[in-house]
Amino acid sequence: MSATIYSAPIPPLQSSGFSYAEYDRLVGKYVDQRGRVNYGALKKELSALRGFLDQLAASSPENRAELFATDGESKRYYMIAYNAYVLYFAAVAYPDKHALWAKLGWFKNKDIVLGGRKLTLNDLEHNIIRKKFLDPRIHFYLNCGAVSCPPLKARAIAEGATESELEEAARAFINSSSNVRFDAASCTLYLSKIFDWYEEDFVNYLRAKRGLERPHIVEYIKLYLDGPGAQALARVSNDQLKIKHLEYDKGLNEQ
Repeated sequence: MSATIYSAPIPPLQSSGFSYAEYDRLVGKYVDQRGRVNYGALKKELSALRGFLDQLAASSPENRAELFATDGESKRYYMIAYNAYVLYFAAVAYPDKHALWAKLGWFKNKDIVLGGRKLTLNDLEHNIIRKKFLDPRIHFYLNCGAVSCPPLKARAIAEGATESELEEAARAFINSSSNVRFDAASCTLYLSKIFDWYEEDFVNYLRAKRGLERPHIVEYIKLYLDGPGAQALARVSNDQLKIKHLEYDKGLNEQ
């Protein structure tokens, strides 16, 4: 596995007393550049990952607001917490590759603790991250352990870098042909199921932040899509466009 190479100095990972250093070390060691995880090796360091989860259990923006002074730092905390718990649950179950997405799944029936509050991963995603921040870019960062999820980053978000990290994640996801592609001949836009499951988040953003009265999901895609595909898509009216959603691979994102 190739180590992640940084071309510039790494900004601090510690946020006024809350440290992401151990999470950063673990994903840097066991997550490759495709976002795939060496679960077999990570399983040998579960105690280290558990130690990071213990930090999450002790402190959160709800019970230690002074540690998370901005919305960006709160968002950073909750998104990393989500990915860290998914990583832990998947590693605990490994080599069982289906536990996360089995009936009911660990998203609904496994407790997590954040700042002393007991909840589930579904609660964290839908009742905290989506509801509190109203930022559809989170769907390009949260990793559910499946092949078709946005790739898990092999680093923690650096302090003050939440906005740039989410912009990078959105652009990378939308410009991957595995998630978005346009067939000009048939006027068909093929989209990840994420744009189907969470369409409300994307169109609400377009309505509230971009001032579109009758937003269409394609308008969100156009914010980030680059290259010939973007040029071809710009020549097609929304009325002409057909939307189809790609099959979602729920296989484990292992190396």
